[in-house]
Amino acid sequence: MYESVRNLLLAGLGAAVLTKDKVLEITRQWVEQGKLSTGEAEKMADDLVEESRQQAKNLGELFDQGLKKAVEALNLAGRQELKDLEARVAALEGEVALLRGRLAGAEPPAPPTPLV
Repeated sequence: MYESVRNLLLAGLGAAVLTKDKVLEITRQWVEQGKLSTGEAEKMADDLVEESRQQAKNLGELFDQGLKKAVEALNLAGRQELKDLEARVAALEGEVALLRGRLAGAEPPAPPTPLV
């Protein structure tokens, strides 16, 4: 009986984080009807709260893993890669300015400062 009631509560309440008071409130009716003893209700409340916490933790970990995989699949550049690219662009802009100056026979402008 205990296991079937426990499973019924887990199924009915889903992955929501349960509080012991909420479980005791739900099981109080079964205690009053004689379907559960007070001790069984307390044990069920403790078990359900712990299982609920564990499920919430597992769900959070699964979400984190899924998010990490999704970001990796996007193949986005990281902060350091962006800084390196900004430095390369700044160097190339300086070289282009130098070459333009040589072609025009004028003094080259000062190279732009990187955004690093």
